[in-house]
Amino acid sequence: MNINSRILICGWLFVMGSVSFWVYGKKDSTVKDPWVGWHRPVDDNVFTSTKGNNHDSVLFVEPEQDYPYYLIISHTPQYAHLWRSKKFSWSSADWELVTDQYKIGNFYEYDDGVKVDGVYYIYEGGKVYTYSGPLEKSSGKWKVSGSFPHKKCDDIGIFYENGLFHMFGEHGHFPHGPDGTSLAHFTSRTGLGDWEMVNPKTVDPNPNGGHKYGVGDATIAKIQGNYYIFCDRESQGSPYKVTAWRSKSLMEPFEYLGLAITPRSDEVDDWDNFRIQDPDIAFIPELNRYVMTCNMMDKDGNPGGDFSRSGLKGKDTRVIGVFYSDKKLKRKEK
Repeated sequence: MNINSRILICGWLFVMGSVSFWVYGKKDSTVKDPWVGWHRPVDDNVFTSTKGNNHDSVLFVEPEQDYPYYLIISHTPQYAHLWRSKKFSWSSADWELVTDQYKIGNFYEYDDGVKVDGVYYIYEGGKVYTYSGPLEKSSGKWKVSGSFPHKKCDDIGIFYENGLFHMFGEHGHFPHGPDGTSLAHFTSRTGLGDWEMVNPKTVDPNPNGGHKYGVGDATIAKIQGNYYIFCDRESQGSPYKVTAWRSKSLMEPFEYLGLAITPRSDEVDDWDNFRIQDPDIAFIPELNRYVMTCNMMDKDGNPGGDFSRSGLKGKDTRVIGVFYSDKKLKRKEK
């Protein structure tokens, strides 16, 4: 082999090695993001299994209140459940049930909520409900104060920052389930209307086109200067998992980081053996970490439960499960 051939081969190997390093280095750097890692605080992390079908939770954290933690859990179209606690726990045994006949509207589920300047906002089905005052006294007192374009942005997550409400929700048609083929991003200064689309594909699980993956039910947090979206993802024949996405700016597209929380299909006697979905994230000061409440579904009916009043038929049962971030974070570092 002459010297020119050797130079050519060495150059080719250097280029290919550089490409490989860039591709795999980029992949490794995303996998190493600390906020992709989540765990169950205990093996059976069910919030409650004695209240029938409970799902689609909204967690409010208010450290200045006598009760810093409030959890609204959807139940039936007639009523939700309202819980409160002075100390955070993954188990309802450490919470107080304010009422199991909690009235917001007439929806089976509620997408998300936020508190801004003393006003609570709850979003569902194109309607925006508001309430001011103690949550303990709010049942039946929520008012429909606005709307959002749920046909273009459904099963939404809400985030408020610097005078803007940011809404991320299902957009486009996913033929294999109820999700969208992307998450659209809308903004509003009031949170009640005048929504403007920023990007129909802020989260795009199908960058090459098509509709292999469906996404929905977003929740948003700003952590150490980055914005994170956690949302459902499913594909044909593959049930829901919670995925993680990241961006330096809310106004830019989010990059896919990987799977954050997945069901344990081999745990046939646990509640999380089929799918995990509908996350809601919050920072818990006393734990110095983030938590997510999610829907967990038991497919085989074991352990099962009494869901006769919920309208959920067959062996499918849904309960709320609580997950903790692997990484701890001091409040001042948020």
